[in-house]
Amino acid sequence: MTGDGAAEAATGGVSGSTTFSARALQRLAVGIVRDAAGVAVRDVGVQLSDHRGALRIAVAVPVARGGGQTSNLVEQGDALRRAVIDGMRDLAGRDVRIVDIRYAGVRRSRETRVR
Repeated sequence: MTGDGAAEAATGGVSGSTTFSARALQRLAVGIVRDAAGVAVRDVGVQLSDHRGALRIAVAVPVARGGGQTSNLVEQGDALRRAVIDGMRDLAGRDVRIVDIRYAGVRRSRETRVR
């Protein structure tokens, strides 16, 4: 966040800057993918790169089957792509232009009962 200190003071803002390391952005993307795909962190692979000033994110994730899912893989991929784009914009203020998703393996989710 950059800008004129006087203008920020007039609007009630605080002078300074906010930065995200590449590792922080990568970990954030992993968390977003984990939540959206419904798999464990250890099953998620994410690579970030630059694409004309915006982010390009390559995701490797297993297909999560079970739990009453009714959507097909194309719909799941679209939802995952949208979750990554929206999550990175909302949480880190980053413009993500491309999200490549590669499904690698299958994870079956088991429903457990709580007693």
